[in-house]
Amino acid sequence: MDKTDTPAVDEGCCGTGADAPARKRDREATKGVLLDAAKMVFAERGFDAATTRDIAGRAGVNEQLIQRYFSGKAGLLLAVVERYGREEGSGCAMPPPGDDLEEDLAAFLLHQLRHAWKCRDFTRVMLARALVDPDIANEMARTLSESRIPCLLSRLEVFRERGAIAADADLAHVAAGIATLSFGLGFLDQVVFGRCPDRVNEVVKTLAHTMAHGLAPRA
Repeated sequence: MDKTDTPAVDEGCCGTGADAPARKRDREATKGVLLDAAKMVFAERGFDAATTRDIAGRAGVNEQLIQRYFSGKAGLLLAVVERYGREEGSGCAMPPPGDDLEEDLAAFLLHQLRHAWKCRDFTRVMLARALVDPDIANEMARTLSESRIPCLLSRLEVFRERGAIAADADLAHVAAGIATLSFGLGFLDQVVFGRCPDRVNEVVKTLAHTMAHGLAPRA
C-alpha cells in the first residue's frame, strides 16, 4: 500500500482509538494537497483535459482518494472553488480606509485588478464550468455576496460615518455594483478583451472620481 493511502480511513468509523485524531489530520492533509494539485492542473489544462490521474500524480496520492473524498472530478473542482471562495477575502487584506473616498475606491478597484490577473487561469476554468454546472455558479455567487461585497461595504460605511457619503445612500447596492464592476474590469477587460493596462487604469480613476462625487452629501 502506498504510504499516502493512510488518510483513506472510512470516515464512518467510530474513531475512538488513540490514533483517530492523527488519522483525521492525515485525511485533511491529503485532501489539502489534492486541492492544491487540482487547482494547478485545472488552471494549466482546463476542466475537460485535466484527469484525476494527472491530479493524483501531482499530489502524490492514490487516484482512488479523489472519488472517495470528492466523488470524482466535478466534485473536486467544486471543492477547489469553495476553498478559493474562502480565500477571496483578499480585498479585506488592504490597508484600512484612508482619508479620501475617491482614492480608496480607486485603490480597491486596482487591488481587484491585480487579484484578477493573478488568478486569471483558474478563473477561466470556473467561468466555463459555471455555464454548465449550477453548483459552480452558485458557489461563485456566494463568494461574491459573502466576501467581496461585505468587504467593500464595510469600507464605504467608514466614509459614511465620517460624513463623506450621503446618509441616505444605499451602500449595500453600491457595494454590489462596484464588486461586480471590479470583476468585469479585472477579468473581462484585462484577460478576455486584453485591454491595455494603462487604459483600464484610466477607467478605474474616472469611475472612482464619478462614484465618489455621486455618493457625496448634497449641499
